[in-house]
Amino acid sequence: MRVFLNPGHALGGNPDSGFSHPRLQLRECNLALTYGSLCGRYLELAGCAVKLLQSHNLSGENPGYPCVVDMANQWGADVFVSIHVNAGGGRGPETYCYRTDGAGGQLAACIQHQLLWGLAPYDRGYVDRGIKEHPSFCVLRNTIMPAVLVEVGFIDSDDVGILTQHGDDIARAIAQGIADYWRDTKTSVPIDMLLGE
Repeated sequence: MRVFLNPGHALGGNPDSGFSHPRLQLRECNLALTYGSLCGRYLELAGCAVKLLQSHNLSGENPGYPCVVDMANQWGADVFVSIHVNAGGGRGPETYCYRTDGAGGQLAACIQHQLLWGLAPYDRGYVDRGIKEHPSFCVLRNTIMPAVLVEVGFIDSDDVGILTQHGDDIARAIAQGIADYWRDTKTSVPIDMLLGE
């Protein structure tokens, strides 16, 4: 399986770092890159081919930087996962897809389930915000493979404990969700995630 991982916002935070914590030195771009890099390592250990790109040129709007959608499509990824951190005072993960009744919806459900199963035991406030359609997100609209955008938690709420102390668990949950999706939809293709199952 070929997995394209897109940690949100610009590499190094310039010119777009995403959300930040109002008091702590935390930026969404750094957290997303940490989770994406760890997730990629787990997937590679499982035998997957992984490509990771953090760029604020999502669909050609910043032509001086690598284009996320073009690279994913040209590489021929089997799945696309964009990793983000939310803000606005809520709690818990939510995962977006183009259509909930499509393959992206299945992928979103697998990742959302693993995030909750793996992380809610650490904090009862880390609640299920659900799977949501968002066809206007260009990384969901313009990719040609099943694609999701996962918001792993809120940087400006008590989720910050999960985000900072359980980054490895977040990465493992995303990787396991991808593996679950692949097993459910491509049962003839073996994948051994070796994540404690």
